[in-house]
Amino acid sequence: MRAHKHVRVGFAVSLVLATAALAAHAQDAAESSTATKQDEQKDAARRLGKITVQAEDAEDGSADTGYRSDSISAVGPWQGRDLQDVPYSISVISADLIENLQATSPDQIFRINPTTQLVRAQQENDQPTVNMRGFSISTSYRDGIPGDNFGHGTSTEDAERIEILTGLSGFLYGPANVGGTVNYVSKRPTDARTTSLTVGNAGGSSYYFHGDVGGPVDSEGRLGYRVNALVQDGDTAVDHRSIKKSFYSGAFDWNATEHLLVELFASKRKYEPNSLAYWSFAPGVARPSASTLDPDESWGQEWSAAHYDTTTYGTQLQLAATDTVTLRAAWRQSKTERGLSWVENVLQADNTYEQTVYCDSPGNRILERRIEDSAGYAFADIGLTTGFLKHRITTGVQYREAQQKGSTNSNYVTGITFTGLSLNSPTRFRAPPRAPIDPGPLELYRESTTQNVVLGDDIAIGDQWSVLAGLAHVTINDKVGDYRESDITPTVSLVYKPLSFLTTYVSYMESLEQGGIADREYNGIPVVNAGEVMGPLTSDQVEIGAKASLGGVLLTAALFEIDKGLEFYDLADPARPKFAQDGRQVHRGAEFTVIGKATQQLTLIGGLTLLDPKVREQKETPELEGKRPELVSDTLAKLLVEYDIPALPALTLIAGAQYTSSRYVDSLNTEKLPSYTLVDVGARYLLSAGDFAPVTLRLNVNNATDKSYWANGSFIGEPRSIAFSANVTF
Repeated sequence: MRAHKHVRVGFAVSLVLATAALAAHAQDAAESSTATKQDEQKDAARRLGKITVQAEDAEDGSADTGYRSDSISAVGPWQGRDLQDVPYSISVISADLIENLQATSPDQIFRINPTTQLVRAQQENDQPTVNMRGFSISTSYRDGIPGDNFGHGTSTEDAERIEILTGLSGFLYGPANVGGTVNYVSKRPTDARTTSLTVGNAGGSSYYFHGDVGGPVDSEGRLGYRVNALVQDGDTAVDHRSIKKSFYSGAFDWNATEHLLVELFASKRKYEPNSLAYWSFAPGVARPSASTLDPDESWGQEWSAAHYDTTTYGTQLQLAATDTVTLRAAWRQSKTERGLSWVENVLQADNTYEQTVYCDSPGNRILERRIEDSAGYAFADIGLTTGFLKHRITTGVQYREAQQKGSTNSNYVTGITFTGLSLNSPTRFRAPPRAPIDPGPLELYRESTTQNVVLGDDIAIGDQWSVLAGLAHVTINDKVGDYRESDITPTVSLVYKPLSFLTTYVSYMESLEQGGIADREYNGIPVVNAGEVMGPLTSDQVEIGAKASLGGVLLTAALFEIDKGLEFYDLADPARPKFAQDGRQVHRGAEFTVIGKATQQLTLIGGLTLLDPKVREQKETPELEGKRPELVSDTLAKLLVEYDIPALPALTLIAGAQYTSSRYVDSLNTEKLPSYTLVDVGARYLLSAGDFAPVTLRLNVNNATDKSYWANGSFIGEPRSIAFSANVTF
């Protein structure tokens, strides 16, 4: 074990000892050492939750409250706390905000959130990827369970809200993302019938229809349903590039008894982006500005289309066994089948480009990978009082099994290359140059299981102090990498509320994480150890934070340090990149966020992330010491403003800006992508027509100044796009 880890564990122990001293002080000052039975029952109801088929509070997270949410779903094993009193940095994106952003993909959410740096759009590989606290995140969660097949199948259409937790989550979710966790909370049946119909355009000629219907089935409201359906097709804001998508989901709640709730869920999603093109550069050729390559045009081929087919289903159970004991369990199964088809362009020194096409013929879909994911949890929550301390003890297990199978015929990815193509405009071919090569049968590419056994205690010490403390025994079994590793990862948080509107906290957490696997290529160059599976990585985090509710605004601030094992591509020989695991990443930083109504007419959503990410403790590659990890910006500054016109209350004006600082595209920090600022504008109008249901008209202009920028090292960012829609809800 590393020496500095002993220091961190010592810090955690010190927190516990300090808490014990505070508890003794609180005992002397307590007005009463025991609570009445009525108070205990009320507290248990608050902590264990009320089991009914109901819609959430209509005000929580609505546009009328500036999208501010006070409630939050369970955070791993913990549940029962309001957002302000959770000792972690969490942003909540409500259903109203998702709708008003016209977020047909997670990209729009990540663009405006001040703690997320979008580095890969969903259309690139159906894996929307962000940096959070400087670490890459693509796998997301659904209702607290991993199961989107490494990002594939992520949907916003059926999300009641999106909860973005930044920082470690080892105790909370097991061997998970170090930088943070994105949890999509599903829409559930409502206590009254509701129908929402939307017709819209996501940009260019990409039109869609979305229906959302729900309500009770029987007169007593014991059985409820929620159905979402979406179809989308047409060219995007980029000429000759289209997205075809269909999505269907169903959620059903059954109050089997007064104390037992059974939830069912199933969804089917198909997603087909086409004409994708990735850029690289011949030796000695400098990267041009993004505007040189005309971001309004696709530099791929229209008949080159990837396809993703994802099926998901599962169930959740909640049982109030007694007044103070709740049992909850969930399970989710998902499967994605995908076939990739793309274009790689290489800019040449003579101002031409070379294009290699990896394609399948229209109507002849290659299945090159199958990904299956099965995950679930089972928890018992026990509420009890010991003297002046109120406990909510949680114990249980989280489990996940993930499997990937890939094509056995590696030659199927061999492309056809065309040279001497002009940069004046993209060269387009009428048809694929040849029929696709059979990728062959699928073979096991990666298979692993993870298990997280937890024991935690949420302790209330009077009205102002509380502690969340827990231990997790985590096990990673990588069957292809042929290793099985276990560790105990602790967490402890001390929460202090000096005032009713102000919460402060200090937290410590450790995590064990599954190691990466070497890709076939790095920037178009074959990797010498392709397919090698790395061992698990350890990490730890210290965080100090504060949350304040001032009027209608929620302000949050957090200071943090994360220390994590480093994985990178060793470019000592640029012609022979090698995936390596060596040294540490130490990321120190600060986050500030604001959301809510600053005045009756003015809504603010935004914040600032400042990072100091460095590579440390290099042994085999000392030239990396002190370097910044790839594609990590050290500054994010974002603000979205909505203003309701007093003289015309049905009209809301929208404006926003998002600044992303420069970042390096290589581990040695020799090439830097320039910073960029995107500006958005829009409007929303509520149209009333007598006795008919009101119609909400929305208009959003994203990247209104048509800024050209590199989204990452090989993909150009989206140009200006105009999204508009009409929605009726009744």
